[in-house]
Amino acid sequence: MMARTARLKETYGIYYIYQASSAERPLFGSDEDRSYFLEILKRAQKKFEFKLYAYCMLSPNAYHLVLDPNGSDLSSIMKSINIGYAMYVKCEHPLFRDRYKSTPLTSDEQVQNQIRSIHQQSSSVYNSYCHYDLKHPLPLDWISPLTKESYGGTSLTGGDQKVQDLSCQNCITTFDDAESLLIRIAKEDGKTATELLKDKACRNQLIKDFRRQSTLSLKELGALFGGLSESSVCKILNK
Repeated sequence: MMARTARLKETYGIYYIYQASSAERPLFGSDEDRSYFLEILKRAQKKFEFKLYAYCMLSPNAYHLVLDPNGSDLSSIMKSINIGYAMYVKCEHPLFRDRYKSTPLTSDEQVQNQIRSIHQQSSSVYNSYCHYDLKHPLPLDWISPLTKESYGGTSLTGGDQKVQDLSCQNCITTFDDAESLLIRIAKEDGKTATELLKDKACRNQLIKDFRRQSTLSLKELGALFGGLSESSVCKILNK
């Protein structure tokens, strides 16, 4: 088995991101799934402060983004988005087909062409873009994609639905289910659970995600993530 090619770790520049689902399950089984993904995307943008120029999730089997990491690590951004969504979707098999694909867009023309190619001129809330302008990507303080708003002359949404709450949905209620999910997330990253948890930044984010998406106690979270004490888990959650 050939080793995977390492990604170029660029923190600036604009990228076209493509992520496909595995053959086991559609990435988006309903508009409810798409709505939840948009909220995860918004949460990640707030955390990492990346610049977002376009998104599309009309296909049941893939999503597309055009973004600038804006100084953040692209790998960390994508891991946060994909792990957050994988935790929401209950699936026995890996949710994603391989890793996401990232293509650097090295000219204004490439950026404009890519935005045009993924924006299908629909009024759907799941397919939006802004007129390409380095100074005006989709704003960091954008109102939820589920709320009607206009930006830069381009409608970002098509409805007046309320913001979907990011409270615990499809909540994990048992340690065994949590362990199975952790193993699946690791497989989607091409690693074992032990290898995944060696990355402390990733481990700490997972602890926060599992706390949000499960009913596990602090003791159970500590056991799941390598035998951490309850006080250590508390410190991570409070950072």
